[in-house]
Amino acid sequence: MGKYLLLGKLTFEEYFVYRLNFVLWRFRSFVFFLTLFFFWLAIYGNRSEFLGYQKAQMLAYVVGIAFLRSIVLGSRSADLAGQVRSGELTKLFLQPIKTIGFWFTRDIVDKFLNLLFTILEITVVLLIFKFPLWFPQKPESYLFFFILAILALFLYFFLSFSLSVVAFWTEEIWATRWLFGVIFLEFFAGAFFPIDVLPGWLTKIIYLTPFPYLVFFPLKIWLEQLSTVMILKAILICFGWLVFFYWLAHFLWQKGAKNYGAYGG
Repeated sequence: MGKYLLLGKLTFEEYFVYRLNFVLWRFRSFVFFLTLFFFWLAIYGNRSEFLGYQKAQMLAYVVGIAFLRSIVLGSRSADLAGQVRSGELTKLFLQPIKTIGFWFTRDIVDKFLNLLFTILEITVVLLIFKFPLWFPQKPESYLFFFILAILALFLYFFLSFSLSVVAFWTEEIWATRWLFGVIFLEFFAGAFFPIDVLPGWLTKIIYLTPFPYLVFFPLKIWLEQLSTVMILKAILICFGWLVFFYWLAHFLWQKGAKNYGAYGG
C-alpha cells in the first residue's frame, strides 16, 4: 500500500511540474461544459419542457456530464499506449509494482484533481447565472447514483486499459482511441445529450453496449426517471460489463507483455 501512496504523491506533484498542460486541459473541459450549457439554454429559451425533460432537469444533466467526465471519463491509462510504442514501458517492468495498479493509482489522482476543478468551475457558473438545479427527492436515489458511478469508474478504467494494451499489436492506436472517444464513448455514453431523445430502435441497440452505463444511466438515476427495477437492471448490466473488461484487460496485458519488445529501447 505504501508504494501506491508514494506513486500517488509523485503523480500529484507531476501536475505542478507540467502546470501548463493541466491548465490547458481544464480550459478545454470548461469550454466544453459552457458550450453544452449555453446550447441547451438556447434550445429551451422560454420553454419549461422539451423532449420530455424539464429545463431544470436538462441543465442538471449538463452539470452531471461535467461531474462524471471528471470522475469516470478522466483517465491517464491512455498514456500506456505511448509507453508501449516508445519502449518506456521497460522501466515499469523493473519496478516492484503491478502495472494495472500503477495506472489505476495515476487515474485516481487525475480524477481527484479534475473533480476539484470541476466543482470550482460549476460553482462559478451557478453563482453567475443562478439557474435552478435538480436534486433527487428520494434518499435511495443518491445511493443508487453513487453505486453506479463507482461501477462506471472501474468499468471505464478497464475498458480504456484494454484499448491501450492493443498498442502491443498495432501502431494505429491513437487514431483508434480518437474514433473510440468521439464516436462511441462521447455519443453512446450520453456525454453530449440524453440518448433517450434518439429513436427508440437506436437506443435499444446502444443499451446493449457498455457506454450508456458510464454517464447516461447514472444521470437518469439522479433525475429519478428510472424505476427501482430498471435501476437494479442497469447496475447488474454495468457490473457484467465490468467483469468482462476486467478479464479482457488482464488477458490482453498478459498476452502483450509476454511478447513485448522494447520499441525504441
